[in-house]
Amino acid sequence: MSSMRVLVTGGAGFIGSHIVDRLLAAGDTVLVVDDLSTGRAENLPRNVDLLELDIASPRLIEAMRAFRPEAITHCAAQPSVVVSMAEPELDAQINILGGINVIKAGVESGCGQFVYINTGGALYGQPDYSPADEDHPIRPMSAYGLSKWTLECYLRLLLPPSTLLKVLRLSNIYGPRQDPNGEAGVVAIFGSRMLRGEDVTIFGDGEQTRDFLYVGDVARAHELALRVQRPFTVNLSSEKAISVNTLFEAMASETDYTRAPIYAAERPGEIKHVILANERALRELGWRPAVELAEGLRATLDWLRK
Repeated sequence: MSSMRVLVTGGAGFIGSHIVDRLLAAGDTVLVVDDLSTGRAENLPRNVDLLELDIASPRLIEAMRAFRPEAITHCAAQPSVVVSMAEPELDAQINILGGINVIKAGVESGCGQFVYINTGGALYGQPDYSPADEDHPIRPMSAYGLSKWTLECYLRLLLPPSTLLKVLRLSNIYGPRQDPNGEAGVVAIFGSRMLRGEDVTIFGDGEQTRDFLYVGDVARAHELALRVQRPFTVNLSSEKAISVNTLFEAMASETDYTRAPIYAAERPGEIKHVILANERALRELGWRPAVELAEGLRATLDWLRK
């Protein structure tokens, strides 16, 4: 496989940095664009080129022209449902207006393919059927889901027909480098609190179900996606329903945590049950999830212990 020039927005973040690691291991030339508002420089290897820049900056076009990416992977986002409902204008500024600037810069630089890291669960809303596939009606229940969907629509509208658009719609991603202090990322939040012996809060009754996918599986899917010479939209998921209560028990047993969880009111914009179908990813990319939940939780907890 020949190496590529790939620009990754949000590449110092949780998912973005794992994608960058995998690109570098494959011998690709990578430029990371990240304003480090939530990303961390220490998530990246020292030798990677990092441009500390807001994706909405007019300087982005110059940077792209200079780098001449063959592919753009757009990970940068405001990722929290809670923040999006409290501050929808902030969410739209980053996820829509910032994203449009990335599209325009990509078009100006003549980039041939665009990989959009989208959400899956927050797009489909409360699903009509489960697991929800890529043809499920789009019905966001949060400003976050709406802004991520809106940018996907802009991509279809603004990218020239010659640009390959590849959309990865993700389920609940977890793993090392997930921010335990953020609003999003239940595994990191539970793990850090359990390891410190602090109370753990579950919003709602804990019977809400999700499918949890290890971040390394996303990075592997992204690597496969770059090599496919056609546009596509696929869900990435484990396709296995796990309740938040079951997740809590599994993590409590792994950390010898003995306290009972504290239950609080459910949060606005949260969906009760959502599982994503992943057959199309197998068909389009030859991808299926490889890391089981128990193994992924151990790796995440090992990272949190450090």
